[in-house]
Amino acid sequence: MNKQEASSLLKEVLTKCNLGSESFVLVEPIPNDALSSGYKLRIKTVMDNECRKQLREITKEHNLAVVEERAQITVYKPKTDYAGNLILK
Repeated sequence: MNKQEASSLLKEVLTKCNLGSESFVLVEPIPNDALSSGYKLRIKTVMDNECRKQLREITKEHNLAVVEERAQITVYKPKTDYAGNLILK
């Protein structure tokens, strides 16, 4: 995901979920990242079920992967065509 796509994704999530912008971090690409290509969106908050549902719909529409660990969620464009709509706890 390029920087413009990541920013657009951030705006869409902010519009559909009631989260403060301070909960989000845009992570720059890591050169030899085996899983993702481009920027990642990191969300550092605990989401309620409605927000989690909205995030699933948004990421599925954009074919993005989602990994949830404790109070942090990472959204990224996987290097392979398969994104699933992976949400791990």
